[in-house]
Amino acid sequence: MSIKIKLKKLFIDEGIKIKEVAQLLSEKQNKNVLPNSLSQKINRSTIKFDEVEKILELLNYEIIFQKKKD
Repeated sequence: MSIKIKLKKLFIDEGIKIKEVAQLLSEKQNKNVLPNSLSQKINRSTIKFDEVEKILELLNYEIIFQKKKD
């Protein structure tokens, strides 16, 4: 599953819009994050790993690496 689908599903499950995520990121990072820019990064799958980590942290999620079972 692509990062685009995973993030959009997460936003739906959490009942949050990209506009709200961008606003939260702006407040936390003390820099302007535009909703349109964030949306484009997600749609193009060009969002950086650290940006995904920051979004997940805001939503109280974490990334877990787990070895596949045979």
